[in-house]
Amino acid sequence: MAPKMIIPTLLLCGLSGLLCPSAAVMALVPPSPTLRRTVLSGNHVGSLSRMGRLSMVTNVDDNDNEKMVKMGMRQRLSNRLEHMIGSNSSSATNVKSTSLFAKRSASKIRTFQTIPAFMFLILRRITLTPSLAWAADSTSVLPQSPAMAIGRRRILSFLQSRLQSIGTSFRGLNKQKVKRIALIGLAIVSFINVIESIMAHQRQKLDATSEWGRYADKPAARGMALSVLMMRLVPYAVLPAIIEKITGNKKDGDDYAGYNTKKEYESSKAHNLRKRGGELFADGLLRLGPLYIKIGQILSCRENLFPEEWISAMEKLQDRVPAKSGKEAWELAYEACPGGKAGLHQTFTDFDDVPLAAASLGQVHRARLRNSGERVAIKIQRARLRDIYDKDLALMKKIAKVVDSVGKAGQVGGVEQSWEGIFNDAETILYREIDYRDEAENAIRFANDFGIGLGGVAIDSTAKGKDGKTLPSAAEWLRTPYTYGDLSSEKFLVMEYVPSIKVNNDEKLDEAGVTVEDREYLAEALAHSYLRQFCSNKFFSTDPHPGNLGIEVFEDGQAPRMVFYDFGQACSLSDDQSGGILEVIESIIDSDAKKSVSAFTRMGVLKDNADLEKVQAKCQQNYDTGMLKVKKRKKRKSSKYRSTVDTDDEKLKARIEQAGKPSNTTDSSPEVKDAEVMEYFTLQSEYAFVARALSQMDGVGKGLDPEFDFISAAAPYLVEVKGAGRYLIDEAKKRLNFVYDPENGILSKEMELFKSFGFNPAEITAARKK
Repeated sequence: MAPKMIIPTLLLCGLSGLLCPSAAVMALVPPSPTLRRTVLSGNHVGSLSRMGRLSMVTNVDDNDNEKMVKMGMRQRLSNRLEHMIGSNSSSATNVKSTSLFAKRSASKIRTFQTIPAFMFLILRRITLTPSLAWAADSTSVLPQSPAMAIGRRRILSFLQSRLQSIGTSFRGLNKQKVKRIALIGLAIVSFINVIESIMAHQRQKLDATSEWGRYADKPAARGMALSVLMMRLVPYAVLPAIIEKITGNKKDGDDYAGYNTKKEYESSKAHNLRKRGGELFADGLLRLGPLYIKIGQILSCRENLFPEEWISAMEKLQDRVPAKSGKEAWELAYEACPGGKAGLHQTFTDFDDVPLAAASLGQVHRARLRNSGERVAIKIQRARLRDIYDKDLALMKKIAKVVDSVGKAGQVGGVEQSWEGIFNDAETILYREIDYRDEAENAIRFANDFGIGLGGVAIDSTAKGKDGKTLPSAAEWLRTPYTYGDLSSEKFLVMEYVPSIKVNNDEKLDEAGVTVEDREYLAEALAHSYLRQFCSNKFFSTDPHPGNLGIEVFEDGQAPRMVFYDFGQACSLSDDQSGGILEVIESIIDSDAKKSVSAFTRMGVLKDNADLEKVQAKCQQNYDTGMLKVKKRKKRKSSKYRSTVDTDDEKLKARIEQAGKPSNTTDSSPEVKDAEVMEYFTLQSEYAFVARALSQMDGVGKGLDPEFDFISAAAPYLVEVKGAGRYLIDEAKKRLNFVYDPENGILSKEMELFKSFGFNPAEITAARKK
């Protein structure tokens, strides 16, 4: 029998045995006609006898093969079918049955009875005939031993009996039997799933990533794991709210209503439940796969979606991914390296199979370049990531469309947004992240924008300020590894080895002598870098979590440097988006509500039907109440914090003090609620990544300096981004606002007067240029 037919045949036999136990016994009986007639004595056998099939089972004698060989294929098939259809057809019409199939006509019964035997003939031709050419040749005879003939007759009888028993069993089906079979099948499937889940749970205790490949191959298994996770999370999501409603205590953001202090809340049952729920959710995402880890990191930036305990747990996902070492690390390296095993040993030496760090997508190993001896860090991608992404993202894309189609389900915090649009951009970024060639391009662009070369030396920056002049190199306060693009590939990234201390490792920072003043300086450097990324480079890293940031410490008294790693997730901004962000920052520094609305319009985040007056009133209300307030820059005593940027602290201080003066609005103006204005905003996908970067950066900044906020830390460097000349002109216009104001200034009034007399200076100027 052909190997490919063994499994289908056994499955067929197993099914017939389940439906018809007596037929299963028949398959085990030796090919003796008398003994077979003795065994075949039940109701099923009676049906077979009435159908005229018993002769087909019993009339296989020793001369059967020789007779079949001497007949042509077509003639043999015709004779067999004629025998099947003509035998005892009249008796079939008189069969009475209470089964589900009892109302068939005689012709349909004959047709149905013919199918098993016909299938048997096809199986016999496929599995037992050496070739069609031999079967068609009436003169060729295949020599057979008696043992082969006996074995062949047994197989023929076995297959034929299985097909006949299946047909008989289906004719005897009724509702009760169908229900019993369905329940048995469901019980078997459930039992198998439970066993698989228990075994998977045991494997995940040793390695949380052990089931990533299985979940990609079997979406049903991942769906079951996800369903179990959601059910386990329900108590932790519901019970804290119930407890707070009963006790009258409630936490809303930073407002601890009913709790005397934050410490009292952290000792409460509600907090402990939320904390446990967050840990359970993060652990579940880690076990589901790399894409779910990324989704958790993205969701952690949406503070209004989850409690802070859940967000804190999701932010730590990157630190919990186990690494592969030893033999597994070598196998990953050989698979990922261009040129395979030979290429790895030809290009590198001293490869350390114990990784320095591990993340959801890959892990980093130390090595040396064989030709130069330079120390490098090699980032190796985990196995099967693209296959996992292909299958998981296809499902999530459908979910995003469904969410957008359900009315306000696409709103977060009252702001309307397209989840499909956000997902499409996220999909692009996620796919680019698993192609290390794209990450190499991002890393090279980042280093060039900040003017940082190999070894951290200063080179010419490629970024320009708003005045068109090249920005200074950031090598004095910023560091990023040099990237060897020519040695990198889709799954293999080679970078300069730059050791540092993790930005949130306070113990090691203390041991290295990093002072409080150093940390405040580093927090400001982080804000400075993102001001340039948003407003000058128009290209930024979307993932500044602690795993991607380090502190480079020097022993010669030089100020420490902030180190950026991992540029797999990066995003570009348009001119209007970049310019709008800069205007928003300036409007907050100046507490200028009108300029804020103008910046929102330029950014494209306001709907066409937005009530601009109401939006402006809400901005002014936030400025007047101090909800948005810029802090004064801290003075540093040490001279090591010298800056390459000309920042006039006295002018900045005066600007902040001027902005802090009360506005002309009166207390009698009606209060505008958040919900009234949030419905006028629409969130473009790029700003979701801006918000994510700001949220993660704020967490890192507060870890270094508890009083950190991005606007206050970035304010001194506006002069660098805008250019000194442009900055001074803009400041002069503010002082002369009564002249330059576009609505109420003297120049605008004069322009309106000229236009009323039919004189338009703008048109005359344009005509002269032509």
